Parts: sequence; C-alpha cells; structure tokens
Amino acid sequence: MHTIEFSNDNEVVRMVIVSADRELLELMIDERRVTIYVKTYLDFGEAFAKAFHSLKGKAALRDGEGRHVMDVIFSHRGVSVRLYDPFPEKTFQTDQSYMTETMRQIGIWNRL
Repeated sequence: MHTIEFSNDNEVVRMVIVSADRELLELMIDERRVTIYVKTYLDFGEAFAKAFHSLKGKAALRDGEGRHVMDVIFSHRGVSVRLYDPFPEKTFQTDQSYMTETMRQIGIWNRL
C-alpha cells in the first residue's frame, strides 16, 4: 500500500492506494473506498505538480464515474484541499510547504 497525505497543522487527509492494475486504482480516503482510472490519477498528479511549481492552479480527482473526489487548489493565498461526498465533506487551508512531501508521495517528480 502507498500513502499520500494532505495536511496542515490541524488536519490530515490520507489517501491510500489499496490495490492497482493497469487500468484501475482502488483508493481508501478517510476509511472510504473509491475506484479511479490510472489515467485519472496520473492526470491529477500532473495537474498537482504543475500547480505546485507555478503556485497557482487546480488538481481535481474524480472517481471512475466522473464524480468529484478531491480538489487541491493552489493560489497566492495558500492551498485549499477539499473532499466531496461520499467522503466526509471538508475543506481546509494549508500552505505550499505542507505540499512538498505530498508532491514526493504522488511520485511523478520526473514526469514534467
């Protein structure tokens, strides 16, 4: 299993890759499972990396049916992390320094 954490001083959202094949990833986010396409995960990771490096932009993760799972939005004011239903809906603010380890955990440093 591989864990990716989004955090600030008070909150942590853990996204765990429970299983994977060439087409699908099974994720566990805050004790709930979701299935996404590998391509969707890679697109999320690339959008995250682009926003991380430019300090602006949005990375949106959607499930296999196209429903929002998570948004990570970078701006000059900081970083907003938002989870959508069926996960416990929450939004929290953090700053880019907390996203450095997340960037490493996503694992696509060399793809851009």
